[in-house]
Amino acid sequence: MRNKYLEILELEPGATKDDVKKAYRKLSKVYHPDISKNENAKDRFIEINEAYNFLTQVGPAPHRESVNYDYDPEVDEFHRRREEARARAKRRAKEEARLQEEMIKKMLRGFDWAAIMIIGFNIVLALDFFLPRQSISQRIVSVSEIYETIGRSSKHRYDQIEFEDFEMRFDRNELAGLDPEAEAEVIATIILKNPVAAVITINGTKGVHYEIYGIYAVFGYIIPMVLISIVFYKYVMRTLDHKLTLAIFMVVLFLIQFFLFV
Repeated sequence: MRNKYLEILELEPGATKDDVKKAYRKLSKVYHPDISKNENAKDRFIEINEAYNFLTQVGPAPHRESVNYDYDPEVDEFHRRREEARARAKRRAKEEARLQEEMIKKMLRGFDWAAIMIIGFNIVLALDFFLPRQSISQRIVSVSEIYETIGRSSKHRYDQIEFEDFEMRFDRNELAGLDPEAEAEVIATIILKNPVAAVITINGTKGVHYEIYGIYAVFGYIIPMVLISIVFYKYVMRTLDHKLTLAIFMVVLFLIQFFLFV
């Protein structure tokens, strides 16, 4: 078969590596652009170098004629650069993944401290919820209707009573017929003194009315969810992404709790 690189170095099939080196030294001196007067010396010199590099580095031993010597240096260079680009992209992706992992770990270390506060807050809420309530006599200071503006219209959202020491919200129109001069009692928790219900007189009937907005109005949902989430975060979740997602979920729940608390 034809071996163009051996032909460029003016060698016959079966030439050894020593033959290749000798032919290269001889022809490079003849066709070196700084020495040769031949107008094609530069192109010939490039071909000689290409043939030498292939036969000594890229290709197999020149006497193995069963091997295909077809070789395009431009194609080879393209593949080499493509592989280098892929390797750089992999290194960059690996570094970005490492930096992201470090950032998540740092965020989770901060959340571990916040989780202690969240657990403590919810334990206090749970105790406050289950302990016996106290009844506090209060004078009604004012009663008002709270409206919510939606677009250009307003909607009656809830009714609000302001006592001497408490402020409570009830379902809209629930306070219609309220006797503001009658005696009133606020039922509050014993630890945090959060109002849960009020004993008031409406249309001449004295009864217990429960607040619609407040941290204990949604106790059956948020507090157990927070505590269960903490257990999952600490003992069940293994991947950093899942831990971060659950941590964000718990922070959102805590913010809802804090908003209802204040």
